[in-house]
Amino acid sequence: MSEATLYTSYQPQKRGFTLIELAVVVTVIGILAALAIPYYKRAKESSQISSFEHDLRLYEQEFDTYELENGFYPPSQPTAGALPIDMADRLSPTWKLPSPIGGEYRWVYTTEADPKSRTAYIEVVNTPDTPITIDIARLIEVDEDLDDGVVTTGRVRLSGLNVRYIVR
Repeated sequence: MSEATLYTSYQPQKRGFTLIELAVVVTVIGILAALAIPYYKRAKESSQISSFEHDLRLYEQEFDTYELENGFYPPSQPTAGALPIDMADRLSPTWKLPSPIGGEYRWVYTTEADPKSRTAYIEVVNTPDTPITIDIARLIEVDEDLDDGVVTTGRVRLSGLNVRYIVR
């Protein structure tokens, strides 16, 4: 064999991926991401809902404790995101923050003449700065977890764009 034949017959091995292989990998990653994103969103919303339900139960306990100690609930706080009168040392500072599902907390205690006819509730107010971010189907799940699953009756109610959690 001549020296020229040796050099021409030897071809170095190519390293790297072809364009087709890269396109297949990118496509597979895209499909996996497209499948995973809805599950991630659902898991995130479930976490927010769980936090929201937990907060409502804790706040309800604090208002009930206040009522047991004083014989009445604290007066309404018309400003969403502000602590109700006499509740600053009882409620978590998270009351002043947007709720886990969006919106701001507000305390309402109605003023009917007969105290037994009064209603007390925690309202999550949908505001332009902090809109409620979960859809109606997920709010129905909140109602099912805490109440009867019907958002027009029971302890969890929708009132316009706001959510009410009836304490009494």
